Amino acid sequence: MRGLVTDRGAYAADVVVNAAGGAAAAIAALAGERLEVRPDLHEAAITEPVAPFLTPLVVDVRPGPGSANVYFYQSKRGQVIFCLTPDPPLWGEDRRASSVFLPQVAQRLVALMPRLRHLRVRRTWRGVYPMTSDGSPLVGWSDRTQGLLHAAGMCGQGFMLGPGVGTLVARMVQGATTPEDQETLTAWAPHRAFAGQEALR
Repeated sequence: MRGLVTDRGAYAADVVVNAAGGAAAAIAALAGERLEVRPDLHEAAITEPVAPFLTPLVVDVRPGPGSANVYFYQSKRGQVIFCLTPDPPLWGEDRRASSVFLPQVAQRLVALMPRLRHLRVRRTWRGVYPMTSDGSPLVGWSDRTQGLLHAAGMCGQGFMLGPGVGTLVARMVQGATTPEDQETLTAWAPHRAFAGQEALR
Protein backbone atom coordinates (compact mmCIF):
# COMPACT_ATOMS: atom_id res chain seq x y z
CA MET A 1 0.00 0.00 0.00
CA ARG A 2 1.47 3.35 -1.04
CA GLY A 3 -1.55 5.48 -0.16
CA LEU A 4 -5.02 6.09 -1.47
CA VAL A 5 -6.95 8.28 -3.87
CA THR A 6 -10.19 9.99 -2.81
CA ASP A 7 -12.53 12.52 -4.36
CA ARG A 8 -10.50 15.16 -2.49
CA GLY A 9 -7.09 14.13 -3.76
CA ALA A 10 -4.34 11.55 -3.38
CA TYR A 11 -2.68 10.79 -0.05
CA ALA A 12 0.64 8.97 0.32
CA ALA A 13 0.91 6.57 3.26
CA ASP A 14 2.76 3.41 4.18
CA VAL A 15 -0.27 2.22 6.15
CA VAL A 16 -3.98 2.79 5.54
CA VAL A 17 -6.33 1.91 8.41
CA ASN A 18 -9.82 0.79 7.40
CA ALA A 19 -11.90 1.95 10.37
CA ALA A 20 -15.01 2.73 8.33
CA GLY A 21 -17.61 1.06 10.56
CA GLY A 22 -20.58 -0.21 8.59
CA ALA A 23 -18.82 0.78 5.34
CA ALA A 24 -15.67 -1.22 6.13
CA ALA A 25 -16.62 -4.04 3.74
CA ALA A 26 -17.04 -1.56 0.89
CA ILE A 27 -13.61 -0.07 1.64
CA ALA A 28 -12.04 -3.54 1.70
CA ALA A 29 -13.72 -4.35 -1.62
CA LEU A 30 -11.80 -1.45 -3.22
CA ALA A 31 -8.67 -3.50 -2.52
CA GLY A 32 -10.28 -6.67 -3.90
CA GLU A 33 -10.87 -8.10 -0.44
CA ARG A 34 -13.97 -9.51 1.24
CA LEU A 35 -14.48 -8.38 4.83
CA GLU A 36 -17.08 -10.09 7.05
CA VAL A 37 -18.91 -7.00 8.35
CA ARG A 38 -22.45 -5.79 7.62
CA PRO A 39 -24.36 -2.63 8.61
CA ASP A 40 -27.08 -3.51 11.13
CA LEU A 41 -29.66 -0.75 11.70
CA HIS A 42 -30.65 0.18 15.26
CA GLU A 43 -32.91 2.96 16.49
CA ALA A 44 -32.66 4.85 19.75
CA ALA A 45 -34.44 7.68 21.56
CA ILE A 46 -33.88 10.23 24.30
CA THR A 47 -36.40 11.73 26.71
CA GLU A 48 -36.67 15.09 28.40
CA PRO A 49 -34.53 15.39 31.57
CA VAL A 50 -36.15 14.36 34.84
CA ALA A 51 -34.96 14.02 38.44
CA PRO A 52 -32.53 11.12 38.93
CA PHE A 53 -34.26 7.79 39.61
CA LEU A 54 -32.19 5.21 37.72
CA THR A 55 -28.55 4.38 38.42
CA PRO A 56 -27.58 1.27 36.39
CA LEU A 57 -27.78 0.49 32.71
CA VAL A 58 -30.78 -1.85 32.45
CA VAL A 59 -30.62 -4.63 29.86
CA ASP A 60 -33.60 -6.94 29.36
CA VAL A 61 -32.35 -9.87 27.29
CA ARG A 62 -35.75 -11.52 27.01
CA PRO A 63 -37.02 -11.54 23.41
CA GLY A 64 -40.19 -9.66 22.59
CA PRO A 65 -42.29 -9.05 19.48
CA GLY A 66 -39.88 -7.85 16.82
CA SER A 67 -36.98 -7.43 19.24
CA ALA A 68 -34.25 -9.56 20.79
CA ASN A 69 -33.60 -7.28 23.78
CA VAL A 70 -34.08 -3.75 25.11
CA TYR A 71 -31.75 -1.54 27.13
CA PHE A 72 -31.86 1.90 28.72
CA TYR A 73 -30.17 4.17 31.23
CA GLN A 74 -30.47 7.66 32.69
CA SER A 75 -27.76 10.18 31.84
CA LYS A 76 -26.15 12.57 34.30
CA ARG A 77 -28.39 15.32 32.89
CA GLY A 78 -31.49 13.28 33.64
CA GLN A 79 -32.50 12.11 30.17
CA VAL A 80 -33.41 8.46 29.69
CA ILE A 81 -31.78 6.98 26.58
CA PHE A 82 -33.12 3.71 25.22
CA CYS A 83 -32.67 1.29 22.34
CA LEU A 84 -33.66 -2.22 21.29
CA THR A 85 -32.14 -4.88 19.09
CA PRO A 86 -34.46 -5.67 16.16
CA ASP A 87 -35.30 -9.31 15.51
CA PRO A 88 -34.91 -10.16 12.72
CA PRO A 89 -32.00 -7.77 12.12
CA LEU A 90 -32.49 -4.80 9.80
CA TRP A 91 -29.56 -4.73 7.39
CA GLY A 92 -28.64 -1.70 5.30
CA GLU A 93 -27.65 1.96 5.34
CA ASP A 94 -31.05 3.69 5.61
CA ARG A 95 -30.56 5.92 8.66
CA ARG A 96 -33.98 7.55 8.57
CA ALA A 97 -35.95 7.10 11.79
CA SER A 98 -39.02 4.89 11.38
CA SER A 99 -42.57 5.05 12.74
CA VAL A 100 -42.26 1.46 14.00
CA PHE A 101 -39.57 1.91 16.64
CA LEU A 102 -41.17 4.17 19.24
CA PRO A 103 -44.46 2.24 19.75
CA GLN A 104 -42.53 -1.02 19.78
CA VAL A 105 -39.89 0.01 22.31
CA ALA A 106 -42.38 1.97 24.48
CA GLN A 107 -44.48 -1.15 24.98
CA ARG A 108 -41.47 -3.11 26.20
CA LEU A 109 -40.18 -0.32 28.45
CA VAL A 110 -43.49 0.41 30.16
CA ALA A 111 -44.14 -3.29 30.75
CA LEU A 112 -40.71 -3.54 32.37
CA MET A 113 -40.84 -0.29 34.38
CA PRO A 114 -44.31 1.32 34.46
CA ARG A 115 -43.09 4.70 35.73
CA LEU A 116 -41.43 5.27 32.33
CA ARG A 117 -44.90 5.86 30.81
CA HIS A 118 -44.82 9.48 32.04
CA LEU A 119 -41.62 10.47 30.23
CA ARG A 120 -41.80 12.62 27.10
CA VAL A 121 -39.56 11.59 24.22
CA ARG A 122 -37.57 14.43 22.67
CA ARG A 123 -36.26 12.68 19.58
CA THR A 124 -35.45 9.37 17.92
CA TRP A 125 -32.69 8.45 15.49
CA ARG A 126 -31.31 5.46 13.64
CA GLY A 127 -27.69 4.44 13.22
CA VAL A 128 -25.56 1.52 12.10
CA TYR A 129 -23.91 -1.22 14.14
CA PRO A 130 -21.05 -2.72 12.07
CA MET A 131 -21.78 -6.39 12.75
CA THR A 132 -19.72 -9.51 12.21
CA SER A 133 -21.32 -12.95 12.14
CA ASP A 134 -19.73 -13.96 15.47
CA GLY A 135 -20.13 -10.61 17.25
CA SER A 136 -16.39 -9.90 17.64
CA PRO A 137 -14.36 -7.12 16.01
CA LEU A 138 -12.08 -7.43 13.00
CA VAL A 139 -8.57 -6.18 13.70
CA GLY A 140 -5.62 -7.22 11.56
CA TRP A 141 -3.60 -6.77 8.42
CA SER A 142 -5.06 -7.48 5.00
CA ASP A 143 -4.05 -10.83 3.55
CA ARG A 144 -4.08 -9.33 0.03
CA THR A 145 -2.79 -5.76 0.25
CA GLN A 146 0.40 -4.89 2.10
CA GLY A 147 -0.06 -1.92 4.41
CA LEU A 148 -3.86 -2.18 4.67
CA LEU A 149 -4.92 -2.60 8.29
CA HIS A 150 -8.54 -3.36 9.23
CA ALA A 151 -10.08 -2.14 12.50
CA ALA A 152 -13.83 -2.59 12.16
CA GLY A 153 -16.83 -4.65 13.22
CA MET A 154 -17.23 -3.33 16.77
CA CYS A 155 -20.82 -4.63 16.80
CA GLY A 156 -22.31 -1.71 18.72
CA GLN A 157 -19.53 -1.70 21.33
CA GLY A 158 -17.33 0.93 19.68
CA PHE A 159 -17.36 3.42 22.55
CA MET A 160 -16.21 0.70 24.94
CA LEU A 161 -13.72 -1.02 22.64
CA GLY A 162 -12.50 2.05 20.74
CA PRO A 163 -9.75 3.27 23.10
CA GLY A 164 -8.23 -0.19 23.43
CA VAL A 165 -8.52 -0.94 19.71
CA GLY A 166 -6.94 2.42 18.88
CA THR A 167 -4.01 1.68 21.19
CA LEU A 168 -3.61 -1.79 19.68
CA VAL A 169 -3.71 -0.42 16.12
CA ALA A 170 -1.06 2.17 17.04
CA ARG A 171 1.24 -0.61 18.27
CA MET A 172 0.60 -2.59 15.08
CA VAL A 173 1.48 0.38 12.86
CA GLN A 174 4.67 0.94 14.88
CA GLY A 175 5.59 -2.77 14.77
CA ALA A 176 5.51 -2.80 18.57
CA THR A 177 2.86 -5.40 19.44
CA THR A 178 3.35 -7.36 22.64
CA PRO A 179 3.01 -11.12 23.24
CA GLU A 180 -0.28 -10.34 25.03
CA ASP A 181 -1.57 -8.65 21.86
CA GLN A 182 -1.28 -11.87 19.89
CA GLU A 183 -4.16 -13.58 21.71
CA THR A 184 -6.46 -10.66 20.85
CA LEU A 185 -5.23 -10.46 17.27
CA THR A 186 -5.81 -14.18 16.77
CA ALA A 187 -9.36 -13.96 18.13
CA TRP A 188 -10.12 -10.84 16.07
CA ALA A 189 -8.32 -11.83 12.85
CA PRO A 190 -10.29 -10.48 9.85
CA HIS A 191 -10.08 -13.84 8.04
CA ARG A 192 -10.92 -16.20 10.91
CA ALA A 193 -13.44 -19.06 10.87
CA PHE A 194 -16.31 -17.05 12.50
CA ALA A 195 -17.44 -20.09 14.43
CA GLY A 196 -18.66 -18.34 17.60
CA GLN A 197 -21.70 -16.18 18.32
CA GLU A 198 -22.23 -12.91 20.19
CA ALA A 199 -23.53 -13.60 23.71
CA LEU A 200 -26.40 -11.06 23.72
CA ARG A 201 -27.68 -11.53 20.17
